[in-house]
Amino acid sequence: MTRIVIIGGGAAGINTAQALAKNLTEADNTEVVVLEKNSFFYHVVGAPRAYVDADYTKKMFIPYDNAIPKHAKKFVRIVRGVATRISVGPNEVSYHSIGSDDKESETVEKLTFDYLVLATGSSYSVPIKPASNDYTRSATEGKLEEVRVHIEKAEKIVVIGGGSVGCEVAAEIKAKYPSKSVTIVDANTQLIAGNNLRDKFYSYLNASLEKLEVKVILGERLTERLSGNGFEKRVLRTDKGTEIESDIQLLCGGFRPVVTLVQEMDESLVTERGSVRVNDKLQLESEKYAHIFALGDMCNHPAPKMAFIAGEQGKFLAGELAAVIHKKQTVFTKAFETPAVAAMILPLGPCGGVSQLPVWGGVVVGDWFTWLLKSRDYFAGRIWASVGASVPN
Repeated sequence: MTRIVIIGGGAAGINTAQALAKNLTEADNTEVVVLEKNSFFYHVVGAPRAYVDADYTKKMFIPYDNAIPKHAKKFVRIVRGVATRISVGPNEVSYHSIGSDDKESETVEKLTFDYLVLATGSSYSVPIKPASNDYTRSATEGKLEEVRVHIEKAEKIVVIGGGSVGCEVAAEIKAKYPSKSVTIVDANTQLIAGNNLRDKFYSYLNASLEKLEVKVILGERLTERLSGNGFEKRVLRTDKGTEIESDIQLLCGGFRPVVTLVQEMDESLVTERGSVRVNDKLQLESEKYAHIFALGDMCNHPAPKMAFIAGEQGKFLAGELAAVIHKKQTVFTKAFETPAVAAMILPLGPCGGVSQLPVWGGVVVGDWFTWLLKSRDYFAGRIWASVGASVPN
């Protein structure tokens, strides 16, 4: 029997598993095992809304119960556990299982594999993403509530990081609490820098934030590096001498690929920037590891680091794996193509935002289209449905 092991049940991992469930049958004599440490799919995209809306929190945690269609559960399964080691020759993943009590077993278990898909994603400031060493839903719910309570009490809020998440968080706060002072600080000279977005997108973004009265300080770096959110009054200073009074400080940054497993297996596969080296087919960049793949945030493929793209990589790879299993091809030959035009759908509060769509050279649309696409629920309905679940009321 052929076994495909997938480490990680986020956007890349679960889409790989679901596409394999669709492309394979029990007769293919192939087992697919997803190794995931959480009992839920965390809807990370919706975190900015959960920062200000307590009712949205329940939409952040999607059960895996029906993620795999019933017909495929005989050969595709999700195992709750945390991977600790990858070895080749023999091909094995060592892991500790996690029980219904959210406790990690001390016993080392092993899964052999013919193909390994790494989809461990990235870490980010908590609770935009859950803490990597805490597998309980209650812990992340508590962190989200902590942020909400402090936002509600604060008058002066600083958002550190002017990427898409920072812009979304700042706009969500101002949309709900117009009288609060919200300031974005970023060392780059442009918001959402390095994303190949059109000038029209940035013009609309800047105008929208100005309309919300979000203050923006660009090209200045804080003299003190924050390791997480802060909930005490303090004056922050930048390298250009600007002083910013704040009641709370919200860190919207800290993106780091999760690559420990690969680093411990073969350090040469990790770039200076901390991502895993892959070729255009998403295989690890070494003939020795041609049966191991890395997707999404953790790899150095030039495709944008977005949940949607990670999901597309998973579907692409599942198609390639199925073709090899069905003996339609003997090796992996097709490259995953980076989208020709950059795309971004950026809510700026529940009623609008700005988007660049991957059509007509990157058409830019405003509030109504962005509300229709994402702002109204941050994709909750679509993501819950994709994991085989219904959004709670």
